[in-house]
Amino acid sequence: MRHNQLDQIRNLQLQIAAMEQEIEHLYAERKNLVRESESRMQDLLQTIEEPMAGSGHTSELDEILSTRAELPDKARVACQGVEGSFSHQAADQFFAEAEIQFFEQFEEVFQAVENGGVEYGILPIENSTAGSVIQVYDLMRKHSFYIIKDTKVLVRHNLLTAMECHLEDLTDIYSHPQALSQCQELLEQYPNIQLHEYSNTAAAAKFVAEQRNTRIAAIASAKCAELYDMHLLQKDIQDVSGNATRFICISKTPGFSAGANKISLCLTVPHKPGSLYHLLHKFALNNLNLCKLESRPYPKKKFEYLFYLDVEGRCDDFQVRWLLNDLNNQLGYFKFLGSYDEKVVSEA
Repeated sequence: MRHNQLDQIRNLQLQIAAMEQEIEHLYAERKNLVRESESRMQDLLQTIEEPMAGSGHTSELDEILSTRAELPDKARVACQGVEGSFSHQAADQFFAEAEIQFFEQFEEVFQAVENGGVEYGILPIENSTAGSVIQVYDLMRKHSFYIIKDTKVLVRHNLLTAMECHLEDLTDIYSHPQALSQCQELLEQYPNIQLHEYSNTAAAAKFVAEQRNTRIAAIASAKCAELYDMHLLQKDIQDVSGNATRFICISKTPGFSAGANKISLCLTVPHKPGSLYHLLHKFALNNLNLCKLESRPYPKKKFEYLFYLDVEGRCDDFQVRWLLNDLNNQLGYFKFLGSYDEKVVSEA
C-alpha cells in the first residue's frame, strides 16, 4: 500500500517536472514571437508612415490629434471657489495674466467653457493623499472639452486670523473638511476648539476676515492672508509636507503643445470576461505606460463602468495614433479627453 502511494507521488512529480519544461519552452517561444512582432511592427511603421502622412485620408480624431497650440500669457478663465483658492493659484501658474470668473460649482466651470463665456477652465483632478476628485470625473462624461495642460499646486495650510491674537485664545476654526482632516496633528492639541466645515478654504478665510473676531480662525493658503489682509498666526500646519493637488486646464477647442507627452481617455469595454485585460494588453504591446486607471459608474448601463486612463505618449507618434484610432473604431464608447504636458513651477 505504502509503495503504491510512493509510486503515485513520483508519477505526479514527474508530470509536474514535464509540465514545467513545457512551460519554459512555451515561454521561450513566446519571447521569440514578441521580438519578431516588434521587429515587423518597426518595418511596417517605416513603410506606411510616410505614405499615410501624404495620403489625405485622415479621420476626425486624426485632425484633433494634429492640432497644435500653446497657452497664451493672458486669458479669460473660469475657476471654482473664490479668490485665494487653490484653483486660483493653479490659474496663476497657467497664465501670467488671468481674468478669472469664479463659480460655486465644478459644473459651472465646464459650462462656462462650453458656452464660450471663458476661454479656459481650471479644475482639480486628484490629490496626492486624498486621491481622485470624483465629482470632476463624473462631469467629464457629460461635457465637451479638451485637456490642454496640467499643473501641480503644493498644498500648504496656514492658520489665519483677522488680526493678531494667540492660538490658545481661539474658540472656533473654519475650513474645508479636507483641510481640517489634513491638519489633525495641530488641532488635536486643542480639543476645546470647535471645528466648522466650509465650502472651501478661501471662502472660510474671507468669512473670518469679515468677522474681525480675535477668537476665530481659518485654515487657508498664504495667498488668502495677502488677499484679505489677515494675520498669519501659524504657517505650514499640514500633517504631511509635499501634499499636492493636480489641476487640469480645459478648453472648448483642441490645441496641444509641441511638448505634450500625456494622453487622457474615457472609454467602456464589453461586459464580458477578459475585456479589461485585452484593453490593457494593447497598451503593453505598444510599449505605452498607463500612469492612471480610474473607474466610475456608467449611468446608461446599470453596474457597468466607464474607465478613465492617463497614458504616457505623444500624439505625433504613429503607434499611439494607430492605437487611438483602433480604440475609437472598436469600442462602444470612446472619448478622447486631451493630450497635454505639465506646467512645472517652483515649489519654493
